[in-house]
Amino acid sequence: MEFRVLGAVEAWAGDGQVDLGSPKQRLVLAVLLLEAGKPVPRDRIIDLLWPEEPPASARNTVQALVSRLRAVFRGAGGPEIVSEGTRYLLRVEPREVDLHRFTELTAQARKADDETAVDLFDEALGLWRGEALSDVVSGEVAQRLRGGMNEARWTALEDRAEAQLRLGRGRQVLAELIELVAAQPLRQRFVGQLMLALHREGRTDDALEAFRSLRDRLGTELGLDPSPELRKLETAILAADPALEPAAASVKPEPVRPAQLPHDVRGFAGRAAELERLDEATRHAGEGTDIWVISGTAGVGKTALAVRWAHRVRDAFPDGQLYLDLRGFDPDHEPLTPAVALTQLLQALGTAPKAIPPDTDTRAALLRSLLADNKVLLVLDNVRDTGQVLPLLPPSGTVLVTSRQRLGDLIARTGARALPLSVLPAEDARHLLEAVLGSETVAAEAGAAAELARLCGHLPLALRIAAANLGASGEPEIAEFARELAGGDPLAELTVDGAEESAVTTAFGVSYRALPEEHRLLFRRLALVPGQTFTASAAQALTGATRGNQLLKALAAAHLIERYTPGRYRFHDLLRSFAAGRTLSEDTKSDRDAAERRLFESYLTTADAAGRVLIPHFLRLPREEPEDKPFADTEEALAWLDAEWPNLAAAVEHGAEHGPPEFSWHLADALRAFFHQRGHHAEWIDTASTALKAARRSDAGQAQAAMHLSIALACVNSGRYDEAREHLTSALRGDLLEGWDAGRAAVLNNLSAVHQRLGDPQEAIRCGLESLRLCEELSMPGISMALANLGFPYWQTGQLDEALANFTRALAVAERDGARFSVAVLLVDLGTVHRDLGLPDDAYDFYTRALAANRELGYTYGEATALSGRAVLESMRDPSEQNRADALEAVELTRKIGDRGTEAWTLVGLGEVCLRLGLPEEAAEHQRLALSIARTTSFFWCEAAARTGLAETLLELGKLEEARTHGELALELAARSGYRPVEERAKLILDKL
Repeated sequence: MEFRVLGAVEAWAGDGQVDLGSPKQRLVLAVLLLEAGKPVPRDRIIDLLWPEEPPASARNTVQALVSRLRAVFRGAGGPEIVSEGTRYLLRVEPREVDLHRFTELTAQARKADDETAVDLFDEALGLWRGEALSDVVSGEVAQRLRGGMNEARWTALEDRAEAQLRLGRGRQVLAELIELVAAQPLRQRFVGQLMLALHREGRTDDALEAFRSLRDRLGTELGLDPSPELRKLETAILAADPALEPAAASVKPEPVRPAQLPHDVRGFAGRAAELERLDEATRHAGEGTDIWVISGTAGVGKTALAVRWAHRVRDAFPDGQLYLDLRGFDPDHEPLTPAVALTQLLQALGTAPKAIPPDTDTRAALLRSLLADNKVLLVLDNVRDTGQVLPLLPPSGTVLVTSRQRLGDLIARTGARALPLSVLPAEDARHLLEAVLGSETVAAEAGAAAELARLCGHLPLALRIAAANLGASGEPEIAEFARELAGGDPLAELTVDGAEESAVTTAFGVSYRALPEEHRLLFRRLALVPGQTFTASAAQALTGATRGNQLLKALAAAHLIERYTPGRYRFHDLLRSFAAGRTLSEDTKSDRDAAERRLFESYLTTADAAGRVLIPHFLRLPREEPEDKPFADTEEALAWLDAEWPNLAAAVEHGAEHGPPEFSWHLADALRAFFHQRGHHAEWIDTASTALKAARRSDAGQAQAAMHLSIALACVNSGRYDEAREHLTSALRGDLLEGWDAGRAAVLNNLSAVHQRLGDPQEAIRCGLESLRLCEELSMPGISMALANLGFPYWQTGQLDEALANFTRALAVAERDGARFSVAVLLVDLGTVHRDLGLPDDAYDFYTRALAANRELGYTYGEATALSGRAVLESMRDPSEQNRADALEAVELTRKIGDRGTEAWTLVGLGEVCLRLGLPEEAAEHQRLALSIARTTSFFWCEAAARTGLAETLLELGKLEEARTHGELALELAARSGYRPVEERAKLILDKL
């Protein structure tokens, strides 16, 4: 069900609007929707329904209104309303509510480049249908409920105009800015944007008049002057400063133009009419997206046709060709979900994994933004149903969809064109045989060739395999081969439904029997691979063959597997089923189990070695360290994992469901460094959660603890600190960590870090001390990180000498052990402590060393924190525009890696720098965003720091009441949590009020 509050309060189910009843009933729903998924106190609802004096029956009335809403939802298939004592909770996903969708889109826009940001802001602002809650509130209640929403909308409009101006689109945005200033004449950012747009259009007098008008109104109505930033803009306009002109188009990296089409099909023949239909339609394609649904039975050549045509016309799609197998009818794997499919498409277009939004809808919006107005060809192969396709459709270009289903609903909803395929006509079947065997051979046995086509059901896949088998014999005798095929075979019983597929299976059997035994063994054992692709190393593990690459090439030449990318192969889904049947009937269970174990051991050994190259200091589940060192550096390790991780994740799932279960958790553990490095947070949590279930079923305590630790780290990286704490405390419960003190130390160390963010530095210190004790007893390499984590809560609480001692000792240990990543991070921490101890020169040296060390390692988190810390330090001594540029770059770096907590922290620093530069309006903007992120992620220390900075900025702006509010909230939070430096700063600000 879809809910709307940005206008009249509405609910929609399917294609129809749901009757929500009386205005009071809709108001109750609106209040629950504003807090989607969170409990709302009954007294708050009463206060909003009767703001002046609630009647004696207020509680009973609220209960009745909630009861009626429950009845409405039961009838319309809506969400559940749960009672929690005196609170009500509506179980609805935030993305199903337009307000929360608006918030997510605007947050994504603020991370994106200007072009993408404008598109995302447009989509977000398009959700507004008028005044929010227009049919349920008025007066004081309207002000209370709408205030934040309206402010968010005005801010989004400001940010969108800012992006347009940076893009040099002042003319396009000018009319809108005139309207916005008329609606909000005292909103100084709008006025500044209007001034800039007018000046760039040669209307300098009008720009200066806009400034004078604002100055007069501010003085008359509020007794205030324009902001320093706006006064600087007026001065620059008067001086005709060239810096006000649009920046010259910066040199941008070439956009990613993917070329993902599989290799063209050798021996393709026929389908001339279908190819012509595609050509003709594309020549006359209009605006929008041109969608084709190529449908037909298995083996009829849907993929071959799509790929052949795509190769023919790829020059007509200069912005790229994307290919995605959605696994709709894979017998051994679930179909690809839209969320995973979108991730793969976004990454193919150059989106960093950590910049990919967490939910499906926002991923789809980002894909549409990236592909807007582009000539891109998208091939969606092996689609199961319409639901798989709709979120993936671009706003322009051409899409080829292949499916065994007609997908009539997709055709009806999108205007797609149907291209159904039947079996090959006799002439096309003959052409296919001629393409492989030669026209003279086919002409010499024309009757036998026709019979062979009939026996193969005129299916291209069966014919191609039969022809490849004949061609391999040197002197093909079509009649003899046809007689063998006609003789019948028990393998036909392996077929799926349909006479054509029986013919395919029979052809498979003939081709399979013609293979040498070594080839047959590999072919059937490849069905044991749990993932979609395989390489020579997998072939060697499954059979022990040392020439796996040659064997794979031979199977591909026989059309029994297909080359996917250089060195990597895959099955057609029917051939996978056939191979699975062969290994079940020809290999003993012990042989199959042994082959599978060798494959999983190969996966694990290589993945473990790669992970140890990526992040050496990560604690791992106890197992022998691999002797081989197959990767020279992180680049090689990442390249292997980028290609192989979907197979490794599939092996985790297979091990969890079918065994051996220990591979499930060991593989998940080995993947942790890769997921951390690439920012695949959702996939990380899914994989570790699967392994956790397997460990629980096997009662494997240490494995359960390791998976809780893994999930917790993924949650920390994605700003989900409460969930991280739950998993870490779960790891400490019972006897999960019995006999594994190193694991206990790691869990406590990470729990210390989580408590720091959740506003409990004393508990962070307690956990940190216990972790340090264990690390010292065990002489663990993690001593330096335990000391570092312990230093941070000491710093938060103002115990600077203790913080300095811990950071200094940690640095010495890390340098002794050669732990370069730890050294790079600790240099930042020491810079911050020396800054707060009043030793700016020492602080500057540490920050500068940290910046160099982190850049050398390519460690973006450390680079961002070093750059931010040094910018804040320098602004305290001699504020400059370079400080602002450095602080802004630090924020952008955190957005690049998707680290929400660190983004909030660097935004606090950017706000400080802007305030010292005399830019309070900009400072407030950054501080508000920092506050929003900190509250969303429950990063309490950052929330206290952001509120304190915002209070100081608002004091500068003369907004005294708002400054007092934030100052008091900061003081309360800092005092409760023991953040003494923040508490003292908040008191100083409040004293000025």
